[in-house]
Amino acid sequence: MTDELKPWSVTASRITYEDRWIRVRSDDCVTADGTVIAPFHVLDYPDWINVIPVMPDGRVLLTREYRHGRGEIVLGLVAGGVERSDSNTGDTALAAAQRELREETGYEASTFVKLLTSYPNAASHSNAVTSWLALGLSKAGEPRFDPGEKVELLFTDLAAILADLQSGAVIMQSMHVAALFTAESWPRTQASEGLK
Repeated sequence: MTDELKPWSVTASRITYEDRWIRVRSDDCVTADGTVIAPFHVLDYPDWINVIPVMPDGRVLLTREYRHGRGEIVLGLVAGGVERSDSNTGDTALAAAQRELREETGYEASTFVKLLTSYPNAASHSNAVTSWLALGLSKAGEPRFDPGEKVELLFTDLAAILADLQSGAVIMQSMHVAALFTAESWPRTQASEGLK
């Protein structure tokens, strides 16, 4: 590692678009070597979460949902953005994970294990995503979808979905893929640390 890398300086910043989903911040920047980069657009999303619910029999609960960016029905994880109401608790990412699991599936979990935190795209997105393993699931009621949202639930074996991802038979959002592969290694990690 060298000390030659330095953050850019921002000489001007303005919000060029904002709605309830996204805010576009347009910055005028100067690199450490004096190169002007203007405008540089940053997508200011709220932080996101995703959840891998594990059923008592070991199967994982996945979602199928229409994703307009791709124009496809896509297999994925319980996921969503951290909302203002989630800030009423100490850990906003955990509160969002609990809320999204209940809303999208009707299930609640007795235990949430934080798997990892990553950046969706640090080049142009300001947010982070936290991935959770949800254990001790029990049905708490029916899902409560947001307007325009319809989610199908699919129960599957983790090894099978990982094989489908590796073969290309299934394509998912990359942050969901990272969470699934981290979940696959989690039991070994816990055993190596003496945790059962």
